[in-house]
Amino acid sequence: MSDPEVSVEQLIQMACQGNREAIGELLDKHRGYLRVLALRQLDHRVDARVDASDVVQQTCMSVFARMAQFKGFTEAEFLVWLKMIHQHNIKNVIRHHVGTKRRSVAREVAEGNDVVSATPIRQASQTASQRLMLSEDAVRLAAALEQLPDDQAEAIRLRYLEGWTVANISARMDRSLDSVAGLIKRGLVTLKKHFSETRSNPAQNP
Repeated sequence: MSDPEVSVEQLIQMACQGNREAIGELLDKHRGYLRVLALRQLDHRVDARVDASDVVQQTCMSVFARMAQFKGFTEAEFLVWLKMIHQHNIKNVIRHHVGTKRRSVAREVAEGNDVVSATPIRQASQTASQRLMLSEDAVRLAAALEQLPDDQAEAIRLRYLEGWTVANISARMDRSLDSVAGLIKRGLVTLKKHFSETRSNPAQNP
């Protein structure tokens, strides 16, 4: 398909009618969004062992199986529905890995080994960045982040979507403060250029 004249709402309509190509294109447009959601919600004990892309793929399979159940018409409605499915899959992944970890800890206790207690699952409060992730703008931003080098995208995601300090990002990425600041600066320049070009040529909109 890949017709720039076809709107997201039209894709949704065709997808609900069973057009598998439309479902695939609709998911491709939101894949970056799903990845950002997965990265921000996977617990730090899990993300080292689970690739966010695997959870994204699981959600895509879920949408293919359930698309006929979606009763909305707009992208905003689709995002709410899509996020609910995605969060369900993410929670299942966390539950599985946390459960596996707890069973492993229980075995260590039985064997008399030292046990390090697991940190509780992160419960983030409702923030401005979380509200952003329910808007169509989040889809555009996530798609733009996908175009950046991985280190720049991660630095910007942590700084502006997660609200981390540069010092915390530095520790997380094992980079110097100046290096992280440079990643963020270069990434923002690229994003600004991307959105400027998109505004001047609407057909480039993801």
